[in-house]
Amino acid sequence: MNVFVGCSSRDTNNEDYNRIAGEIGNFIVRGKHNYVFGGCDMGLMGKIYSVVSNSTESKVIITIAKAYEDDLKTLSYSEAHMFDTVNERKNAFMKLADVMIFIPGGIGTIDELLTAIETRRNHEHDVPIIIINANNFFGHLLDMLNRIYDESFADSKNSKLYFVANTVEEAVNHLSELTNKSINNY
Repeated sequence: MNVFVGCSSRDTNNEDYNRIAGEIGNFIVRGKHNYVFGGCDMGLMGKIYSVVSNSTESKVIITIAKAYEDDLKTLSYSEAHMFDTVNERKNAFMKLADVMIFIPGGIGTIDELLTAIETRRNHEHDVPIIIINANNFFGHLLDMLNRIYDESFADSKNSKLYFVANTVEEAVNHLSELTNKSINNY
């Protein structure tokens, strides 16, 4: 399974977020899944990369915008796909991914998340979207989405396009339900 993780490419001192990144990396490796990401060895993205890149069973698949091509020089990877624009890159990772998981990050992460939701809403893909809302990081964004539904700017059924978990374990359990099989290696 190709697991895309949208997250920070900047370092954080928040140990909860760093732990979650490590847990996701371990989930990917234990399940012999592949890690699809933006190609940076820093931040939460880098934490996951450091776990997965040491595995002989999991592939590292990079989708990167041309503006960041120098980052490829410091990375070991199985596949790299470079794109002229961020939008082309987002389209590519949505096609490559079997699941998209979002953990804390910056503007790029929020852009990727909202793009994933909107394109799924428009039937451009059917890739499961899982938001791990650790420490209520996405709380204000989720509140805004709920307000959009409450004020009828979008149908509330759109809230079913994504699943909100508080822990990696909860996310993995949801993924198991979606695939109708146990994903034991968590």
